[in-house]
Amino acid sequence: MLNNPEFQRQLWLNWRPSLALWTLLLCSLILALPLVLSDAHERLASLGLTAVFGLWASTTGYASVLAARSLSEEVRQHTWDWQRLSALTPWQMAWGKLLGATVPAWLYAALFGVTSVVAASVWELLWGAHRAWHLLMLAVLWGLAAQAWAMNAVLVRWHAGPWQQRSLWLLALIGLPLVLGLVRALPSPEHHPWWGWDLGDWGLAYVLGLAACGLGLLALWRQLCERLDVPTLPWAWPVGLVVAGVASAGVWHTQAAALWPHLAGWALVATAFIGLQHMAGHARAWHQVQWGLQQRRWRSAWQALPLWPISWLLALLASAIAWSQSSTTTVGWWLLLACAQLLREGLILTGFALQAQRWKSPVAVFTVTWLVINLVLPLLVLGTAGNTAAAALQPLAVLVGDVAPPGTLPRPWAWMALGAQLALACLWVGWAARSSQNGRGLSQHMTPQKTIAP
Repeated sequence: MLNNPEFQRQLWLNWRPSLALWTLLLCSLILALPLVLSDAHERLASLGLTAVFGLWASTTGYASVLAARSLSEEVRQHTWDWQRLSALTPWQMAWGKLLGATVPAWLYAALFGVTSVVAASVWELLWGAHRAWHLLMLAVLWGLAAQAWAMNAVLVRWHAGPWQQRSLWLLALIGLPLVLGLVRALPSPEHHPWWGWDLGDWGLAYVLGLAACGLGLLALWRQLCERLDVPTLPWAWPVGLVVAGVASAGVWHTQAAALWPHLAGWALVATAFIGLQHMAGHARAWHQVQWGLQQRRWRSAWQALPLWPISWLLALLASAIAWSQSSTTTVGWWLLLACAQLLREGLILTGFALQAQRWKSPVAVFTVTWLVINLVLPLLVLGTAGNTAAAALQPLAVLVGDVAPPGTLPRPWAWMALGAQLALACLWVGWAARSSQNGRGLSQHMTPQKTIAP
């Protein structure tokens, strides 16, 4: 780590000799408050609790702000292009900022942590010395996770429009089950099972912390690869979804069969979010995929592939496994139908993304089209032509049940209607791709060529 150029740069920016004295003075003032304001018989307990609160606030709050600010300052100071031209790897950038930019926060955490452990060891506070050590290690683990996700939030919002900024909800969606599991484990640090396994005291908090930290670092590495223009295969996205699904599902379920519906639901939601978030870059990505296939550069084609088809395939696989299990057959069937519906929506979204140059806001155009196809037209047809015609536009209403409702479209015809919709969506994507290529070729042909006068 000492040979990391980014870590050395962050130390040069954030470390100064007076920082240690200032940190010691401020921590002393904070720890003196419970000794002055509490009663005589409560002073030691208040001191220990204040130290624990300061420890967690330093590692998860203050350090996260510093880590996120180290990235945002790259944009404000216009130094990111220099980072891209340097020989730094994504891991060097990530760890250099995580450990170098947060030095002031880790100084506070060290002083508060020593105080909490000493208080618990000498006066047997904080439920015992061994639990004080657990709180200290968990603060470090969850602090690193919070700092990584804070940096991810900055990268997600980097040069993003209003809709892309709403994709921050995806980060909250991934982290919320892990945080809820931590909240469930901390108030009563007893034996909480994970997938039916007895992990002992504090075991669940450690498992979820490792998952949150690992997912945060994996997502940070993937996003830094994109920002630093480092080509990589899209393996981190499905691996992250699987790890998040396994870690969060184990908190609420004890049977392994419940993993597949849980994982399929995660993958479906993630597919919708990632498709909308990266819609502005779909045209460029699909053109790179096509070029890689034409040049037989298979690795380049895989590297340029958008992420939503990958998570959709993961959702399809998990849904199929859930459908094949006797205990989750019904849920698996519904998830398979949701995969078919989402495939149609993804193809429509891809077509609009390929035609992005024709509209000011492709996301808004896609949203209006989605509402018309899925809500307005079926209701209009329902009121004018009846249930059978409306079911032809929304065949999922027939396919969800085991038997088609009376007065609606028969199930074989519903399958044909769904297949026709997918075929039309594929034709729409093909037409949009050809139109986009013709438009690019025409614009390049009409661009005036610069000539040099003799």
